[in-house]
Amino acid sequence: MLTLLADAVQSDCNISFPAMTTTVKSEAALVVPASVQRQAGIKQGDRLKFKASRRTITIKAVPSPTYKPTKAELAAIRKGEAEIARGESVTLRELLHDLDHRRRKGSSNAARKFSR
Repeated sequence: MLTLLADAVQSDCNISFPAMTTTVKSEAALVVPASVQRQAGIKQGDRLKFKASRRTITIKAVPSPTYKPTKAELAAIRKGEAEIARGESVTLRELLHDLDHRRRKGSSNAARKFSR
């Protein structure tokens, strides 16, 4: 017999699950029934960790990694927020115009020279 143990997605929640027994067949992969997934709070897209020990497979939900900005990124964010608070911002139209102007100006100065 193979026992499947599923922990709830929220690690601070203690939920007891009714026992479920299944038979492993040689031609099929082992599937966690949808009802067990629902009881464990496991949803599509969740990351799972599998741990195998003698005649037991433990499946645990792994929390999604959260993004943490670096110190340099936080400093740039604070600087940008301060500039906005002082009114030192440009519209998207002004930004695009400036980028286009710089691109055009740069291409005219870089005339290609061909050797014959």
